[in-house]
Amino acid sequence: MQLDPETLLIVRVLPMAIVSAIFATTAAMRHNDEANRAWTAAFAAALCVSGLDAIYAADGAAPAVVVAAGDASTVFAVGAMWSGARLLHSRARSNLWMAVVAGVLVAVPTLVQPTGPDLGLSTALRAGAAGAFAWLTATELLRGPMRLNLNARILQLAYFAFGGWYIVLSALSLSGVVRPSVFATALPFTALFLVSGICLSALRVEQAGNWWSMSAEARRRSKLRVLNADAFREDAADRIQRATLAGGHVALVLAEIDDLDELNSAFGREAGDNALVHFSGILRSRVPADALLGHLGAGRFVVLVVASSVDTPRTVVDAIRTGLTESTVGEGMELRTNASFGTSHTVHSPASFDSLLGRADAELARVRKN
Repeated sequence: MQLDPETLLIVRVLPMAIVSAIFATTAAMRHNDEANRAWTAAFAAALCVSGLDAIYAADGAAPAVVVAAGDASTVFAVGAMWSGARLLHSRARSNLWMAVVAGVLVAVPTLVQPTGPDLGLSTALRAGAAGAFAWLTATELLRGPMRLNLNARILQLAYFAFGGWYIVLSALSLSGVVRPSVFATALPFTALFLVSGICLSALRVEQAGNWWSMSAEARRRSKLRVLNADAFREDAADRIQRATLAGGHVALVLAEIDDLDELNSAFGREAGDNALVHFSGILRSRVPADALLGHLGAGRFVVLVVASSVDTPRTVVDAIRTGLTESTVGEGMELRTNASFGTSHTVHSPASFDSLLGRADAELARVRKN
């Protein structure tokens, strides 16, 4: 059976509707965050493009407003994918407004044509803008540990290929040499969003893990084999008080694992948990045996140790850094955990836990800023 362009435009609505509905449902139920909301908007726009194309195929002609809406939706769909990729890396801004503005700018020339839509110009503008956003998306997915994730790699290749193809189509349309067919524009667009639906769903399942389960959190804490925040605060206050009464000093080292969020994004929550366990194991093996160890949450660990000199905190930090350099996270994974440190000493701070923690936290913030 030969598939004509009109049949293609109508038939592709079904897979687009299915993948959009599945992604939106799983996003709402399992991981309703900003990145998934941006991607859900992208799938909705892609479904809108498919619907408008199907109407165009059924009628045999399309008014300028329909062509303009299809162009704007195409550009916004790919731009929203880029916005979601930015949010996946915890960027402060999604820049979704850029996709909205680009969609409007692409639609305007079609709307102002006095003699009806110029399909050659429409294709050139739509393909050029969508191709540019596709390349931005692929570039965003190359950042940090995400580039090592298999699903992210598949998405990168898909968006690079789609972006390159659409930019070529844009150049051909502008030159007037070739007028791209429906097969050249509609099929790649549909394939891109089908691949995106599968890979993004897999990425979020990996990242989320059992995030809703309190028992999973309890198991995670038990694997660390260090005190939780409340228990550490209580024991630390007692130890500081006893050291002060005896005329001694204590030091506090605050350590924060670098890029823990990116590790969770790239390899899933289990990989992040392994990094926490790996780091706590280094603390247990590298710091003095009488040190007090705790986990404050969000990849932050704290060490309280008897300090005979002001150099003690630096000695502890150097020992931890050596352990991080010499070992990798998990078997078969050539990933090394890095960390940033802040220190304090009762020689420079009042002999209280809050004072020591505040001074160490301020130093850690300066280290991260620099």
